[in-house]
Amino acid sequence: MGSQVRILPGTPLHIITFVKKFYSIKLKQFKENIPPKLAEQMMIDESKLVKYLWKYKALEFRYPKHKNRLDLYADEKYLMMGKLKYPTMFGKKGRMGFMELYIVHRINQKLKIAKGST
Repeated sequence: MGSQVRILPGTPLHIITFVKKFYSIKLKQFKENIPPKLAEQMMIDESKLVKYLWKYKALEFRYPKHKNRLDLYADEKYLMMGKLKYPTMFGKKGRMGFMELYIVHRINQKLKIAKGST
């Protein structure tokens, strides 16, 4: 009739989720030495899609050192929902390099400080 699954005591259970690489950003082009943690935080702050995935714990950052880039992976289910909600990565700005992202991040920080003091 129906199939039964028997799990033996002591057998570890693993939840299988499929992750997909959806974005990568080059951290070192000339002589910059950008810490991956700073890049991760900037991606979370500047992209609504990344912030959405991070909020639902569906985001994974990977930093292959020999390639000097930051790769972003996400659970396919949340990535699809996030892309429906936020179709572009950085709004209408298009694809951005790290330096452009850093400049935008600094400007947004200064604007928040100025807005908070008035």
